[in-house]
Amino acid sequence: MQLELVIAIVSGLITLLASSAIAVYQSRTEFRKLTRQLEQTYTTSLFDKRLNVYPILFQALHDLNHKIEYSSPNKQQLIEFRHQYDDWLSTYGILLTPATAQVVWGYHSYLIDLLEQYHDRPLPLDCWIDIRNIQIVIGKCLRAEIGVFDTTAAGIPELEKPYVKALISKLHHSAQTIRSRFGY
Repeated sequence: MQLELVIAIVSGLITLLASSAIAVYQSRTEFRKLTRQLEQTYTTSLFDKRLNVYPILFQALHDLNHKIEYSSPNKQQLIEFRHQYDDWLSTYGILLTPATAQVVWGYHSYLIDLLEQYHDRPLPLDCWIDIRNIQIVIGKCLRAEIGVFDTTAAGIPELEKPYVKALISKLHHSAQTIRSRFGY
Protein backbone atom coordinates (compact mmCIF):
# COMPACT_ATOMS: atom_id res chain seq x y z
CA MET A 1 0.00 0.00 0.00
CA GLN A 2 2.86 2.37 0.68
CA LEU A 3 4.11 1.99 -2.88
CA GLU A 4 0.67 2.89 -4.18
CA LEU A 5 0.62 5.95 -1.95
CA VAL A 6 4.05 7.07 -3.17
CA ILE A 7 2.96 6.59 -6.79
CA ALA A 8 -0.22 8.57 -6.15
CA ILE A 9 1.71 11.41 -4.49
CA VAL A 10 4.36 11.51 -7.24
CA SER A 11 1.77 11.46 -10.01
CA GLY A 12 -0.20 14.16 -8.17
CA LEU A 13 2.92 16.32 -7.91
CA ILE A 14 3.72 15.78 -11.60
CA THR A 15 0.15 16.71 -12.52
CA LEU A 16 0.35 19.79 -10.27
CA LEU A 17 3.68 20.89 -11.80
CA ALA A 18 2.42 20.30 -15.33
CA SER A 19 -0.80 22.22 -14.63
CA SER A 20 1.18 25.08 -13.09
CA ALA A 21 3.55 25.22 -16.05
CA ILE A 22 0.64 25.26 -18.50
CA ALA A 23 -1.14 27.97 -16.48
CA VAL A 24 2.00 30.14 -16.38
CA TYR A 25 2.54 29.68 -20.13
CA GLN A 26 -1.09 30.56 -20.89
CA SER A 27 -1.01 33.65 -18.69
CA ARG A 28 2.23 34.87 -20.29
CA THR A 29 0.74 34.32 -23.74
CA GLU A 30 -2.40 36.25 -22.76
CA PHE A 31 -0.29 39.04 -21.29
CA ARG A 32 1.74 39.34 -24.52
CA LYS A 33 -1.46 39.35 -26.54
CA LEU A 34 -2.96 42.11 -24.37
CA THR A 35 0.27 44.13 -24.62
CA ARG A 36 0.24 43.89 -28.43
CA GLN A 37 -3.42 44.92 -28.54
CA LEU A 38 -2.71 47.89 -26.29
CA GLU A 39 0.27 48.94 -28.42
CA GLN A 40 -1.82 48.59 -31.58
CA THR A 41 -4.63 50.68 -30.08
CA TYR A 42 -2.14 53.34 -28.99
CA THR A 43 -0.47 53.40 -32.42
CA THR A 44 -3.82 53.70 -34.19
CA SER A 45 -4.91 56.48 -31.86
CA LEU A 46 -1.64 58.38 -32.34
CA PHE A 47 -1.88 57.99 -36.12
CA ASP A 48 -5.48 59.25 -36.12
CA LYS A 49 -4.47 62.27 -34.06
CA ARG A 50 -1.59 63.05 -36.43
CA LEU A 51 -3.92 62.65 -39.39
CA ASN A 52 -6.19 65.29 -37.85
CA VAL A 53 -3.58 67.91 -36.92
CA TYR A 54 -0.70 67.61 -39.41
CA PRO A 55 -2.76 69.07 -42.28
CA ILE A 56 -3.23 72.26 -40.24
CA LEU A 57 0.53 72.86 -40.12
CA PHE A 58 0.96 71.68 -43.70
CA GLN A 59 -1.57 74.28 -44.88
CA ALA A 60 0.11 77.08 -42.90
CA LEU A 61 3.48 76.17 -44.41
CA HIS A 62 1.97 75.98 -47.88
CA ASP A 63 0.22 79.36 -47.54
CA LEU A 64 3.45 81.15 -46.59
CA ASN A 65 5.37 79.34 -49.33
CA HIS A 66 2.73 80.44 -51.79
CA LYS A 67 3.36 84.08 -50.84
CA ILE A 68 7.11 83.60 -51.15
CA GLU A 69 6.80 81.91 -54.55
CA TYR A 70 4.62 84.73 -55.87
CA SER A 71 7.21 87.27 -54.65
CA SER A 72 4.88 88.97 -52.22
CA PRO A 73 6.12 88.09 -48.73
CA ASN A 74 6.65 90.67 -46.04
CA LYS A 75 8.05 90.44 -42.55
CA GLN A 76 4.66 90.97 -40.92
CA GLN A 77 3.36 87.84 -42.66
CA LEU A 78 6.33 85.92 -41.29
CA ILE A 79 5.66 87.22 -37.79
CA GLU A 80 2.02 86.15 -38.06
CA PHE A 81 3.10 82.77 -39.39
CA ARG A 82 5.54 82.37 -36.51
CA HIS A 83 2.72 82.96 -34.01
CA GLN A 84 0.58 80.38 -35.80
CA TYR A 85 3.53 77.98 -35.92
CA ASP A 86 4.26 78.50 -32.20
CA ASP A 87 0.59 77.87 -31.35
CA TRP A 88 0.58 74.66 -33.38
CA LEU A 89 3.81 73.47 -31.75
CA SER A 90 2.64 74.19 -28.24
CA THR A 91 -0.56 72.24 -28.85
CA TYR A 92 0.50 69.39 -31.15
CA GLY A 93 4.32 69.25 -31.09
CA ILE A 94 4.13 66.34 -28.68
CA LEU A 95 2.82 64.15 -31.52
CA LEU A 96 5.95 64.51 -33.67
CA THR A 97 8.40 61.68 -34.16
CA PRO A 98 11.96 62.42 -32.97
CA ALA A 99 13.26 62.91 -36.53
CA THR A 100 10.56 65.38 -37.53
CA ALA A 101 10.67 67.08 -34.14
CA GLN A 102 14.35 67.84 -34.72
CA VAL A 103 13.53 69.69 -37.96
CA VAL A 104 10.37 71.37 -36.68
CA TRP A 105 11.87 72.62 -33.40
CA GLY A 106 15.07 73.62 -35.21
CA TYR A 107 12.96 75.74 -37.56
CA HIS A 108 11.23 77.26 -34.54
CA SER A 109 14.60 78.44 -33.22
CA TYR A 110 15.64 79.57 -36.70
CA LEU A 111 12.56 81.80 -36.99
CA ILE A 112 13.19 83.38 -33.59
CA ASP A 113 16.83 84.03 -34.46
CA LEU A 114 16.01 85.34 -37.94
CA LEU A 115 13.35 87.77 -36.73
CA GLU A 116 15.68 89.02 -33.98
CA GLN A 117 18.48 89.61 -36.52
CA TYR A 118 16.18 91.51 -38.89
CA HIS A 119 13.89 93.16 -36.34
CA ASP A 120 14.49 96.64 -37.77
CA ARG A 121 14.92 95.89 -41.49
CA PRO A 122 13.37 93.74 -44.25
CA LEU A 123 14.47 90.17 -44.79
CA PRO A 124 16.74 89.65 -47.81
CA LEU A 125 15.69 87.34 -50.63
CA ASP A 126 18.08 84.58 -49.58
CA CYS A 127 16.31 84.36 -46.18
CA TRP A 128 12.95 83.99 -47.91
CA ILE A 129 14.43 81.25 -50.10
CA ASP A 130 15.76 79.44 -47.01
CA ILE A 131 12.36 79.74 -45.31
CA ARG A 132 10.60 78.27 -48.33
CA ASN A 133 13.05 75.40 -48.69
CA ILE A 134 12.96 74.54 -44.97
CA GLN A 135 9.18 74.54 -45.07
CA ILE A 136 9.19 72.20 -48.09
CA VAL A 137 11.28 69.75 -46.04
CA ILE A 138 8.95 70.05 -43.04
CA GLY A 139 5.98 69.37 -45.31
CA LYS A 140 7.68 66.25 -46.63
CA CYS A 141 8.40 65.09 -43.07
CA LEU A 142 4.75 65.54 -42.08
CA ARG A 143 3.55 63.67 -45.16
CA ALA A 144 6.00 60.84 -44.50
CA GLU A 145 4.84 60.48 -40.88
CA ILE A 146 1.23 59.96 -41.90
CA GLY A 147 2.20 57.56 -44.67
CA VAL A 148 1.33 59.67 -47.70
CA PHE A 149 4.45 58.53 -49.54
CA ASP A 150 4.23 54.84 -48.57
CA THR A 151 0.51 54.18 -48.91
CA THR A 152 -0.62 52.59 -52.14
CA ALA A 153 -3.32 54.53 -53.93
CA ALA A 154 -6.71 52.94 -54.59
CA GLY A 155 -6.28 53.54 -58.33
CA ILE A 156 -3.44 54.40 -60.64
CA PRO A 157 -3.91 57.21 -63.18
CA GLU A 158 -3.14 56.46 -66.80
CA LEU A 159 0.12 58.35 -67.24
CA GLU A 160 1.28 56.52 -70.36
CA LYS A 161 -1.15 58.22 -72.76
CA PRO A 162 0.71 60.57 -75.16
CA TYR A 163 -1.35 63.65 -74.25
CA VAL A 164 -0.82 62.99 -70.51
CA LYS A 165 2.94 62.54 -71.03
CA ALA A 166 3.09 65.85 -72.94
CA LEU A 167 1.18 67.61 -70.19
CA ILE A 168 3.39 66.15 -67.45
CA SER A 169 6.50 67.20 -69.37
CA LYS A 170 5.18 70.75 -69.62
CA LEU A 171 4.31 70.80 -65.93
CA HIS A 172 7.70 69.35 -65.01
CA HIS A 173 9.46 72.09 -66.99
CA SER A 174 7.47 74.79 -65.16
CA ALA A 175 8.16 73.16 -61.81
CA GLN A 176 11.90 73.02 -62.59
CA THR A 177 11.83 76.73 -63.46
CA ILE A 178 10.24 77.58 -60.10
CA ARG A 179 12.53 75.24 -58.16
CA SER A 180 15.62 76.72 -59.77
CA ARG A 181 14.60 80.15 -58.51
CA PHE A 182 14.77 78.76 -54.99
CA GLY A 183 17.80 76.50 -55.44
CA TYR A 184 15.73 73.45 -54.60
